[in-house]
Amino acid sequence: MKTDPCMAIETTCELYQRIIAHGVDESMLLQKTGIDLAALKPTENRFPVRNHLKLWRVADELLSHEAIGLLMGSESNPNSRGIVGLLFLASRDLEAAVYNKVRYTKILADHINLDLNVLSDTFEINYSILDGFFHRYEIERVFSGFFNWVKMFVGKNIYPVSLSFQYSEPKYIDYYKNYFQCPMYFNQANNSIAFSKELMPYKNSTYNEYLYGILQARAESVLGALQKNSSFLSDVRSTIAGRLSQGNFSAEHISAAYHISLRSFHRKLKEHNVTYQRMLDDVRKDAAISYLNQKDCCDNTIPYMLGYKDNRAFQRAFKRWMGCTPKQHSSN
Repeated sequence: MKTDPCMAIETTCELYQRIIAHGVDESMLLQKTGIDLAALKPTENRFPVRNHLKLWRVADELLSHEAIGLLMGSESNPNSRGIVGLLFLASRDLEAAVYNKVRYTKILADHINLDLNVLSDTFEINYSILDGFFHRYEIERVFSGFFNWVKMFVGKNIYPVSLSFQYSEPKYIDYYKNYFQCPMYFNQANNSIAFSKELMPYKNSTYNEYLYGILQARAESVLGALQKNSSFLSDVRSTIAGRLSQGNFSAEHISAAYHISLRSFHRKLKEHNVTYQRMLDDVRKDAAISYLNQKDCCDNTIPYMLGYKDNRAFQRAFKRWMGCTPKQHSSN
C-alpha cells in the first residue's frame, strides 16, 4: 500500500517565504496553490509533498527568475530548518554535520534519500527522489542549499569538486556555473555533489557538547516517532527507490538493510500479499512515469536511473506496464 509522503513544515515554510520575498503577491500564491496559510505554522508538523510541489509550479509561473531552484537553495539557512538544521550547525566538525544531515534526512522529507560516500580524495552526497515526485527545482534547491550549509559551517568561500544531475542541462546553465564553479555532468544515473575530503575534519569553533547532546536526543526522538508510524511496505518502497540508480537493490540487499534474513524478508512481504518483484516493478513504473512526465531527463538515461542494464530491458518492462513505449507515452 502506498502512502502519501510528507515533509517537514519548515521546508515548505522556507520555500513559501522565499517566493513572497522575491515579489510574488501572497494572496495570489495562496489562491493558485490552494494552500491554507494556517497549515504553514512553524512547528514539527508534516506537510504533503504533493502540495509542496504546487509551490514550485506556481513559482515557475509567477517568478521571472529562471533558476528559481538554485536561487531558493542558495538562500537556505540551517537555522530556519528545524532540528536537522540546528543539529548540523551544532556538530563538532563537518564530518559529523554531514553524517547528521544524512541520518536525519527523513525528518526533512519522506520522499528523499541521501547517501554519503567517502572516497580517497572526496566525499559525496547522492540524492534520490522517490517515485512520482521527481522535480528539477527540488534537486537544484537541495544541492545549492547543502552547498550553502557547508559554506556556513566552515565559514569560508569553498566550492564543490563536482556535481552530477539526472536531468538534461538547463538553458540557464550560466547560473549553475556562477554558483557552483566546478565541473558538472548532466544526464547521469545519479544526482550527486562532491567536496574535498580535506574539509571533513573542519572543527566547529563554537561547539557546545551539552547543547549538541540536547539537539541530537531530540532528533533521535523525532526520527524514532516517524519510523514507528511508517509502514513496512512504505519503508521498503523508499529503500528500493533510493537505491535503483546505484544497483544495490536486490532482495538480498534490501533484507540486509533491514538486518533480517532473506527468508524472513520474503515472509514479511507475503504477509502483506506482495512479492518483492511486484514491489520492484511498481516502484520502477512510478519512477519511470515521473521522469517521463517531467520531460527534463534524457530518454537514454532513464533506464540506468531505474537500475536497468540496457535500454531494451526497460523498453520491454515499460510496454508490459503501460501497453505502449516510453516514446509513445511522452507524446500523449
